[in-house]
Amino acid sequence: MKSNKKINVFIVDDNKVFSMALSADIENTFPKMSIEIHTFETGESCMNTFKDIKPQIVILDYHLNSKFTDAADGIKVLDWLKKENPETYVIMLTGDDNINIALKSFQHGASDYIVKTDTKLRKLVFSLFNFFKIMEAKKAAKRYQNMVIGLLFGISFLIGVVVAIQIFEPAFFN
Repeated sequence: MKSNKKINVFIVDDNKVFSMALSADIENTFPKMSIEIHTFETGESCMNTFKDIKPQIVILDYHLNSKFTDAADGIKVLDWLKKENPETYVIMLTGDDNINIALKSFQHGASDYIVKTDTKLRKLVFSLFNFFKIMEAKKAAKRYQNMVIGLLFGISFLIGVVVAIQIFEPAFFN
């Protein structure tokens, strides 16, 4: 999968070692893609940068306030992100294999939910691959839509010219 436009990915996790490992794994898995990864230890620091960079994907830890007790939790950050840009894909990460947390995450707009198990990196890469494919399909659909609109505009213009000639120069087609 090749992309000529840079894809911004935010990793928001209070575990710096995990963030660095995930960042390296993403870069190694998608070496031909132009991906810029930004890591944050708190939701607040993510939100401060979000408006400027507008990432396409955010990988967000559910328990952001485990290390910094006064920090916003993952759901609060998720709500803010989705309010700011509903198009951003958010992958909610948690160490809790709890259906209620999963449901709550999806109700608040998460695009995926991954439990931090031994296979978490593989699941994250698979999720990212799917989002990259969706983004590529949306770009192709937009190009097609623009092409159809341009074609319809061109046909409308030609019909307008023919009608105008018929009105102002009726003998032109005789």
